[in-house]
Amino acid sequence: MNAGCNYYRRTNLLALIPMLAVTAVFIMPYGAALTGGFLTSGNRESHELLGGLPLLPIALFTVEQAFFSTIVALLLGLPGAWFVGISDSRPARILRSITAIPFAMPSILVVLGFVLFFGNAGWFNRIVASLMGNGNEGAPILYRMSALVLAHAFYNFPLVIRFVGDGLVRVRQAYAPAAAALGASPLTAARTVFLPAIAPALMRSALLTFLYSFMSFSIVLVLGGGPKATTLAVEIYRYSRILLSFREASIFALTETAIAGVVLALSLFFERKMKNVSPDNVYRIMEKKPASFCTSCLLIIYLLIIACVVLGPLLSIVAESFLSRTSRSGAAALSLKWWLALGERCVPALFRSLVLAFCSASASCVLAVIASWTVKNSEKTAIKDAGTSLSLAHRTLERTIRLFVSAPLASSGITLGLGFLMLYGGKHGANVAAVVAIHAVTALPFAGNIIMEGFHAFNNGVINAAETLGASPLKRLFTVDIPLCGRHIRSAFGFAAAISLGELNAVMMLGIEDFETLPLLIYRAAGAYRYGTACAAGVVLMLCCGLAFALSDMGMKREA
Repeated sequence: MNAGCNYYRRTNLLALIPMLAVTAVFIMPYGAALTGGFLTSGNRESHELLGGLPLLPIALFTVEQAFFSTIVALLLGLPGAWFVGISDSRPARILRSITAIPFAMPSILVVLGFVLFFGNAGWFNRIVASLMGNGNEGAPILYRMSALVLAHAFYNFPLVIRFVGDGLVRVRQAYAPAAAALGASPLTAARTVFLPAIAPALMRSALLTFLYSFMSFSIVLVLGGGPKATTLAVEIYRYSRILLSFREASIFALTETAIAGVVLALSLFFERKMKNVSPDNVYRIMEKKPASFCTSCLLIIYLLIIACVVLGPLLSIVAESFLSRTSRSGAAALSLKWWLALGERCVPALFRSLVLAFCSASASCVLAVIASWTVKNSEKTAIKDAGTSLSLAHRTLERTIRLFVSAPLASSGITLGLGFLMLYGGKHGANVAAVVAIHAVTALPFAGNIIMEGFHAFNNGVINAAETLGASPLKRLFTVDIPLCGRHIRSAFGFAAAISLGELNAVMMLGIEDFETLPLLIYRAAGAYRYGTACAAGVVLMLCCGLAFALSDMGMKREA
């Protein structure tokens, strides 16, 4: 019993490291940002401030654009989810690969690509004008709600394909043989079994799409239509960084967090429902049947449409980086002008982004390894001490660690940056270390989930053998656990690095002087209509993020 108690105390002490990090970097700053709205400002109370703010129309617009973005994402994603769920053909595998591209692209590249592809003089409107043969520009899309809806749908519809498609695969593996044995036709099985069973996955994908669209910042900042098409996140930035009105910004942050909290709670509810699609937890091997000719044709047509929607904006960035025009409406000619002039600002910005990504990904993985290891030990010790008070303590510790690790999932980089400025002040809150800490904690839920899966897959016999041979817990961590989980750690590092490489919110919100990252360079160049420079830098960022995600994906595939 004493050995168990000592082991439990050591686990407790190690668990304090990620919990204190999340508290200092996420909970305390977020609390400062949310409670600032209740403080007085001069002779004005908070309710007086609330009466003078356009809070209700901005909140309604934020919800409205997120709702329509979710609807369009579902319309784009559900056909693909159905094809992925019922077919294992080559076009279906290509579809999965294409829909992984938006995951690897930062939001600033989505903005840039949409301006170039769907802009009034963009590639899409040029093609439409050429097909119509009248030389007129196509329908304007940018700088209105339609642009926000399309950009958010493009960025998030892969969530629908992944969650619903994978859910449909699990449902078919669990229930299709029984439905066929009972004589149900494919249509009847789909209507009475498959669709109700994948409803939780559908709802979760819709809620996550709504949440990401609701908390979007850079897409709205560039593609929005000004004061009439602004969101809560943009207003938090405007009031805190431009108007220097932190208490008013806190009121917007509190409203955003309250709505996002409700949506996140619903998402977690449906996530738990998703785990019940296979009651006996037996995944049967399905017979692979070739897709019918009609299904193959529809899949190819859908694949072409998605390829245009996904690849069109990104290929526009690549194309524009090699084109030069004498004027915005002039003829384009092949040129290396933008690439030759890129080194002056791009190389330092790329270096800063890479260093920032390395430091934040390393910190995130260290915290995730410690949290995952203590969770694994708590699970193992709880089994040993089953039926005792220690078992309950171990289970409580495990749940607490999981809660702390997943808490930043609901964070907004804008609100978090506001909290840093309010809690730590401009001197201590606006520095590179603060950006590293914010990026590390922001990526912690993803890195923690990947690494926890690796620790959970351990064979307890290996751990027992190491302990039998006299390995101390810390020695076992470095000689057994981490090597066994190496591929998952590599995958988590790549994922965390990719998130940091494309993150713009914290850098903009903290406003650090002389610290221009690659996403910030792209944003400033696009805002100054220097699209050639923005595109060349965008291609560099695209390659870096793609390599980081390839590292992450390679680790998981090798583990599989």
